[in-house]
Amino acid sequence: MIRYDNPLRAMTRLAVLLTLACHPSHSEFPWGDAAGEVPAQHASVRTLNRDYRRTRSHVLVREIDRPTRAALDYAAYHANFMIADPEPENLRPSAGSPRLDKPFEGLIDSASLSADVRRLQLSAVEQQAPLAFAPLVEFLLARKVAGADALEALGAAVRSEAWGLPATPGASSQSISEAFLHTTASGSHELWLKIEFAPWFKGLGDLPDQDADGVAEIYARAQTAPSPQVLELVEREYRGRVFGPAELKLWANQLSSYWYPSFNTDLAPAAASWPDDHTEADIKREVHGQAFATPTLVLRGKPQGSAAYDVFIVKGLEAGAGSGVATSAALQLTKTQPSPDVKTTTERIQSELGSVGDNSWQSWAAKLAPFQQTIHKRLAATPPAIKALPGQDGFLFFRTSLESAAAGDLEAQPAGKNPLPIIVDFKNRLAALGVDFLFVPVPSKEEIFPDALDTKFKSLVGQVVNPWSRKFLLSLGEQGVEVVDLLSPLLAARAAGDGAGQESLYQHQDTHWSDRGLELAADILARRVTKYPWYPELQRHGVSFGVRATTFTRFGDLHSRLPAALQKKYRPETLAAQQVLRPDGTLYDDDPDSPIVVLGDSFTGVYELTDAEHAGLSAHLARAAAYPIDLVMSYGGGPNVRNKLMRRGTAALAQKKLVIWLMAARDLYNYWEDWEPLKSE
Repeated sequence: MIRYDNPLRAMTRLAVLLTLACHPSHSEFPWGDAAGEVPAQHASVRTLNRDYRRTRSHVLVREIDRPTRAALDYAAYHANFMIADPEPENLRPSAGSPRLDKPFEGLIDSASLSADVRRLQLSAVEQQAPLAFAPLVEFLLARKVAGADALEALGAAVRSEAWGLPATPGASSQSISEAFLHTTASGSHELWLKIEFAPWFKGLGDLPDQDADGVAEIYARAQTAPSPQVLELVEREYRGRVFGPAELKLWANQLSSYWYPSFNTDLAPAAASWPDDHTEADIKREVHGQAFATPTLVLRGKPQGSAAYDVFIVKGLEAGAGSGVATSAALQLTKTQPSPDVKTTTERIQSELGSVGDNSWQSWAAKLAPFQQTIHKRLAATPPAIKALPGQDGFLFFRTSLESAAAGDLEAQPAGKNPLPIIVDFKNRLAALGVDFLFVPVPSKEEIFPDALDTKFKSLVGQVVNPWSRKFLLSLGEQGVEVVDLLSPLLAARAAGDGAGQESLYQHQDTHWSDRGLELAADILARRVTKYPWYPELQRHGVSFGVRATTFTRFGDLHSRLPAALQKKYRPETLAAQQVLRPDGTLYDDDPDSPIVVLGDSFTGVYELTDAEHAGLSAHLARAAAYPIDLVMSYGGGPNVRNKLMRRGTAALAQKKLVIWLMAARDLYNYWEDWEPLKSE
């Protein structure tokens, strides 16, 4: 008999014993035990940092022998700490006995459940050719392949399985991490799945972890075989086509932009070796002196608030394949003094404020209180881990943008969060070098589509819904910063209505604008560029660009941020783009030697570096201004992208005539990291 002197300790011990009694070990579940450790393997992908542990590392270095999309996706998604979901804040206790009679909506063969990968009857080649499931399904759905919907439904069924236990809103206790294609002796095809459990999930008690990576997993066969169309495209395109530098650049940019809303990812310059001089000290300590030569891609993120890295070394492709290269000799223009126009925007905003009646920001905000209150209620009713909220007519909204639209006075933010002094200081530094400066905040989707958030706000279409953002722009103008106001023309375009066949100004399922929205912005910027006194000299070297219409199909970056049950209600969106062409008919590329530089976040990367490519804001600004543009871009890093530019050195910056700093207006409020001081190199 055990005697407990502490009654609380006795009660705790009893609770633990009862929990273990309700949740037996995995040997008593249908999947049985795993016989010995079997590390996960891929024939073309290896992890190089010796002490990598997905449950605690902040660095993942992978080498890829054969850069197919399948191998690259596996390198990015397999056991990657970067994309791990944190434990839910509202985690519910796993009380009661789990139900195991028909898991995953009957879409897997229950008799095939196994904790041992060796029971899957895979050949050695098949076992070393796993496919990362989530990006594979996205790839197939975007191409509208017959049979892709079945795979999407399978993934949703696994994510939504609650085992008859209390579910935690916005969280999945397990998901399909990888898939294996198997050809039977008779020549038929099967799809086998690796299902991984969230580390915080305790509803099934002691779970198997045969690959010993700290995350439990089981295996199962899908009830339905993969379609012939899926098999053909996987073998021909997904596994079969080897990427070159341009395709690798596109893949890397798409990956970074897709992960950004949840993991704050961005592509860092790839030096001759990694870690380099810009790598944080704690990251260097973690790799214990290891150095990795010629990294092809360096992806930096802050998934949990501190810096983390995915480094990819692709054999046969040079270091830095994800960054731009110079295309021409630098054009030297006559030195001039900056000539900002602050009146255009300040007078417009002062007029807007004057229409309120008492010239009071508080009174203006009070008139819009119902809109702000609706946002606050929607956010309060949605678990913080859910980053996408559904609206009307297929629109999805980004949680961070909604928070920004319902914020108060931006200048009341504490030091480090208040952007005003940082932007003013940057303008002053550029002015000292004789460089003109434009600040261009990109309005959030809910500002242009308040009725898509809630139909009761249809009367607000074409109106300002966040007066505090206007106050901030007025303050910038009063301190000498020229602001290009995109909100007013975007509101006017929306109020004028969408004509027959006319594309929406913003993507429905994405945080970003559409081709129509970005072209409108590019034309507005070009009209300003052509008014500078130095432009006629630039015009003498002008280039006549053409365009080529194209389309692409994809899920936006908000789709996967929805709860699993809602994701299957949305289909990939087909979008139009206008690729910009050089006079010789080749596709436009940005020019690092241009006297005009666009400094931006993902609003400058979409269409230009992802999806259609060569069809983004910088390309269309070049077309409208008749001269190539230099693009310095950071996904989600609009506030601190300045330091990417400063790495070139003050002398290089002094050769520019104009810096256009374009960024999402949402990041003016409570940016996820502080606005960094400007660094000179």
